[in-house]
Amino acid sequence: MTPPIPSDLQHRYLEAMLQGSGRAADRVVEQALAQGIHAPRIYLDIFQPTAYEIGRLWQSNRIGVAQEHLATAIIERQMGELHPYFRPKTRRNRRVVLGCAPEEWHRVGVRMVADFFEAEGWEVIYLGAAVPIPALIDAIKTAQPDLVGISTSMVFNVPHLTNLVRSLAAADLDGIPLMVGGLPFTRQPGLHQALNIQLSAPNAAAAVVAANNAFPPPARLPYPSHSAEALPALRAHRRQIIDRATELALQHPTDTLTLGERAPEVIRAGYEFVTRMLEAALAARRTELLDEQILWGNERQPHDGVLPEHMLHRFEIYDAVLQQLLPAEIAAIVREYTGRMIALQRSLIGQE
Repeated sequence: MTPPIPSDLQHRYLEAMLQGSGRAADRVVEQALAQGIHAPRIYLDIFQPTAYEIGRLWQSNRIGVAQEHLATAIIERQMGELHPYFRPKTRRNRRVVLGCAPEEWHRVGVRMVADFFEAEGWEVIYLGAAVPIPALIDAIKTAQPDLVGISTSMVFNVPHLTNLVRSLAAADLDGIPLMVGGLPFTRQPGLHQALNIQLSAPNAAAAVVAANNAFPPPARLPYPSHSAEALPALRAHRRQIIDRATELALQHPTDTLTLGERAPEVIRAGYEFVTRMLEAALAARRTELLDEQILWGNERQPHDGVLPEHMLHRFEIYDAVLQQLLPAEIAAIVREYTGRMIALQRSLIGQE
């Protein structure tokens, strides 16, 4: 469990900002990391409250705009240095467009949100500060995201969100959920509902939780039936399978015409690759692991003179050879994998 943030770190960090000392601020962050405090907690418990306090002091005319800009620049630099800690552990196949409302130049908060979404496996389209509504609409049309997130730190920029909601509806984009955040929404938790906006969150962590709850990951498909003998059996027959499949594929001159003298070499290499990726999918017991390799093959193989139609025929030959050479109970298991390969290849060439 991550230890709590010591209050002296928060105090020293704010003091470093008020002094305009990036070095002093760096020492606070380094000490926090040395104490086992994770980067997300540094964002939430050091960066965010400091940014809010700096903004409050600027609004009350206790610090100047240059001091406020310097503090923001230090935080953004440190966020860039901590960004590697937010590498995603998984992919959610979800996309979010993030940016600031028009005329809203305070982007630290939405940058934090972007890093938290990225760590959760979302694809992030980050637009930065002061995004005009027409530009935002264009970005949404292009990205086709699952979610749009807009930050507004200054209360006088909140009316822009009303215009945004209307513009989204006019562009037939109001079916995409909208999430807002920033100091006005933290102080008035029901404000987003009054603006006809679906989601709001007080910080980056809460934003990700709200989004993941709104878009739960799809239920994992059950593993295909499996046998402990399937992978060893495939490996035991590996050379025989590749030799036989290559021999049969070479008997179809229309498929090999573009290859010329290279045909035996290219076809054998293709079957070597297919067998390796089939072994990997069997080891993981996940047929979907084959998909990306098939897609890659369709991009790469035409450069070697192998057309998608040729690939389909060779997959069918490969499947037939497996059925001949493997024991029946093993062949039935492996067919769940080769069947997926063949079905995907047929869809790619329009033979669904």
